[in-house]
Amino acid sequence: MRRAALLARGIASLNDASAASAKRPIRVGIVLICVVAVIAALWLAREIVLLGFLGVLIAVVFSFPVGWLSRVLPRGLAVIAVLLLLVGGAVGLGLAVAPTLSKELNELKQRGPKAIDSLRNYASRSGSGGQQIAQKAPEAVKQVGEKAVPALIAVVSGLTSIILVIVLGAFLVAQPEVYRRGVRALVPRQHEEKFDESWKRVGGALRRWVGGILVSMAIMGTLTAIGLKIAGIEEWFLLGVLTFLGTFVPYVGAVASAVPGLLAGLAQSPRHFLWAAIVYLGVHLVEGYLIQPLVMRRAVEVKPALLLFGQGLFSAVFGLMGTVVATPLLVCGQTLIDYLWVERRLEKQPTK
Repeated sequence: MRRAALLARGIASLNDASAASAKRPIRVGIVLICVVAVIAALWLAREIVLLGFLGVLIAVVFSFPVGWLSRVLPRGLAVIAVLLLLVGGAVGLGLAVAPTLSKELNELKQRGPKAIDSLRNYASRSGSGGQQIAQKAPEAVKQVGEKAVPALIAVVSGLTSIILVIVLGAFLVAQPEVYRRGVRALVPRQHEEKFDESWKRVGGALRRWVGGILVSMAIMGTLTAIGLKIAGIEEWFLLGVLTFLGTFVPYVGAVASAVPGLLAGLAQSPRHFLWAAIVYLGVHLVEGYLIQPLVMRRAVEVKPALLLFGQGLFSAVFGLMGTVVATPLLVCGQTLIDYLWVERRLEKQPTK
């Protein structure tokens, strides 16, 4: 009887094991289908996902003033006060600088053809090689203008569209712990410690990057405007604003924002073109040798080659919006790889 019972148990366990092994491919297949479905859904909603990430960045920006005001006010009232100050400041600034920006933008549009004519005349006086340049210059300048200037205008309009996600940022910064706990509830218990540390590190890295980039934008825009004003460029204020906005996208935005300034200087005279080039070169030298070492490297450092590759990749996949959010996404990815893979998995110290 005992042997029969043991034999029956053995047969039952073998049946259970075979049934479990038969179900395993089905489970794996279901998991793969779910993963593919999630990836497809994210791809179809990629613009919404990027806007959501912009909402996170806005929440990070809001966290600085909200954190200060929440020491004396309830957090909800602090968020409302920050929103009111933001709207009031935007309206006041718009009323103050809108006429100047509109006037300088119209002048810049009118000076574009003059810049092309000046380049053509200069090249035609340089001999046969200059004549070839004269023939190709208008087309080249036209192509640059078609790509660079609309790109900057698109960046400006994209920044104005952030208004659509300000509410999302306000909700995130008003109750950050509620959303953190909601995401944490989806994590298995054995990984909750990793999630908490990852959340903390990514949040700190984003705050440091946002603080550093805002300082860099203010310095670059101010230096460019002052330098162009001294150089005699008439649209110095608008060009300073374009440099301020372009600095948000490292390297690519900085180079693109210099094109309208060089065209504006060329439209005035070759001497103004030379001075404008000197101003932009000097400002970018200041960025490379002063701002980057003192500001951004204390925030979060992303290597230039990795940054340019990431910007090109995100631009090819997601368009202009991908270029805008490429750097903060790289900051988050670099932080997670350093902690989860290098420190936890490989048990090494990340390379600084």
